[in-house]
Amino acid sequence: MQNNEKLVSALNELVSINYDRVFGYEKAIEEVGSTDVDLRTLFNRYVSQSRKYVSELQQTIRGLGGEPVTDSTTRGKLFRVWMDFKATVMGKDRKSVLDSCAYGESAALKAYDDALQMDAHLPDNIRVMIAEHKQALKSAHQAIEEAARLQEVVDK
Repeated sequence: MQNNEKLVSALNELVSINYDRVFGYEKAIEEVGSTDVDLRTLFNRYVSQSRKYVSELQQTIRGLGGEPVTDSTTRGKLFRVWMDFKATVMGKDRKSVLDSCAYGESAALKAYDDALQMDAHLPDNIRVMIAEHKQALKSAHQAIEEAARLQEVVDK
């Protein structure tokens, strides 16, 4: 039973981090201009991706007899406040929005790494699901960092 509790807790952390991603990318969509169609499209794709992951994780948690969380982490809420402050002080340019998104993706990847390395036994089907999510998040992180690098070149 203790293994299930640890597993449910770890999976709930991933649910929360995916809520953070949804809220973070929704905030980023607000921050970029309406002419930034490329970023809005990319960010919307990541919102949909995380909503799908939340659903999959919550279903898995229920299957383990646990109760899934329904909100983001405190850390994620603080990060959004920081994004608001930063946008107010520094502006809402593409580069700063992309940098904030890259920071959020790094946090998400760390949460997935932690879940894959937890003490509790991870059933194969859950390990595969977490690894697949992590790989997609890694690709998202790389895409965001590449967009930030390209923006840096354009800004010079």
